[in-house]
Amino acid sequence: MTITPKRALEILTAIGAGDRAKSYAESEKSGPFVARYLLLRGLWECAIDEDDGWQKQWYRESPVAQAIERLLAKGIDPADLTDVVRAMQVEALFNVCQLLDSPSHGIEDLQEKIPENIEWRVAEYDGEKEAVGARAILDIHESFHSFDPTGREGRPRDRFAKEKKPAAKKRSK
Repeated sequence: MTITPKRALEILTAIGAGDRAKSYAESEKSGPFVARYLLLRGLWECAIDEDDGWQKQWYRESPVAQAIERLLAKGIDPADLTDVVRAMQVEALFNVCQLLDSPSHGIEDLQEKIPENIEWRVAEYDGEKEAVGARAILDIHESFHSFDPTGREGRPRDRFAKEKKPAAKKRSK
């Protein structure tokens, strides 16, 4: 399954890649960017939004819901809790990307115990034809942060940053 740059542009435009669709489509010559785009967008969809709505998704009697209630009852700002949870999710998703890229990442000790070379790769897959594409999706971790829907490339928001005020001009005597 090879998608031409023209078809890649059509697909990426249709699914909302925005202004970057053209450069993404042109990069299709060197790799399966439509598949990469879909994978990375899907990974970012796994991270909670920056609103506090996720805190109410748990069944009221669940241990997570009860822990959230206790934290909020102690006066913790719901936005602070969201920031911490989201930052940990982003870190975990980045680590997954590294593991997908490098089969020994984090499990070097286990790989050393196996005489055979056992690895994996993420590759394009055509679900209709049940065919794995010849092109692997490589260096996923290198692209991960650039897909952050907030535009901050994985960095947490800083709700308390003060705008820098221009320095006051010195008065001449």
